Amino acid sequence: MKKKGIILCVVIGVALLVGGGAYVYANSKPTPEIAVKTAPLAKANLQNTISATGVIESYTTVKISDNSNDKIEKLYVSVGQWVDKDDWLCQLYNKADDSYSYVKATTGGTITAMNAVKGNLASGELFTIEDTNDLKVRGKIKEADLNHIHKNMPVLVKSDATGDQVFPGNLTKIAPTAIKNETTTANSAATKAEFEVEIDLPADTTGLKIGMTSRLNIVSEERNDVFCVPYEALVIDDSGQSCIYLAKENPVEQGSFTVESIPVTTGLETDSLIEIAGDQLSVGMAIVVQPQTVVPGMAVAVEAGV
Repeated sequence: MKKKGIILCVVIGVALLVGGGAYVYANSKPTPEIAVKTAPLAKANLQNTISATGVIESYTTVKISDNSNDKIEKLYVSVGQWVDKDDWLCQLYNKADDSYSYVKATTGGTITAMNAVKGNLASGELFTIEDTNDLKVRGKIKEADLNHIHKNMPVLVKSDATGDQVFPGNLTKIAPTAIKNETTTANSAATKAEFEVEIDLPADTTGLKIGMTSRLNIVSEERNDVFCVPYEALVIDDSGQSCIYLAKENPVEQGSFTVESIPVTTGLETDSLIEIAGDQLSVGMAIVVQPQTVVPGMAVAVEAGV
């Protein structure tokens, strides 16, 4: 009996030692590091814009008319041709006194429309002359956006014909009253009011043609060369301070990273980005792009290739 008791004690002791060792090993095993994605902090130009549509027009549009009822004997111009002031546009023949006269351009510009037909009688509007080198955009803006714009705001102009090319413009006029038409009058309760705006285009603008439809982006807010991050990269700590999280590499142990909180102030907000500023910010810092899964001081692993 005594021998069996000794054996039992030995078995129990070994079991305790094995179990204790396993417990110590399990508790001493390092916790796996959470893998995080990072992005280098960078500066960018941020803009908020208000969308509108418009039509390209000329500042100078002159209608040339003649009501003499004389026969149009000759035509000297065609649509698309540039003319100078006092150039002959057409020759008229008066059969009664067998005399000729000429219809002249009263201004320089491009012939954009012609009603004059050789052999017909001169009666009413014969030519339209427009300055294709002095263009503007006549656009419409929604009532809800009216209080967010003012004169001299920069405008980005695009058209279907010119693809992704952007033409700079300047907001020069905002109508004091809404655009009136039959639809608006008949359905005033259901129709949202629109207001006419005018955008000046630089004299050297090429590629845009009179009559083209255009897409307008009026720049209501703009910040250039500022630090910015996606909204999801911003953290608000328990004290209400805005922060971003940095994956900071251990200077002693290469490849080992720790989460560090950097306080920031926020500025301009766009649809996807927010401006940040702070004394500790620098270009290229490894910002944790999804900081919701980590806390400051936590050891993390940076995903390869990020």
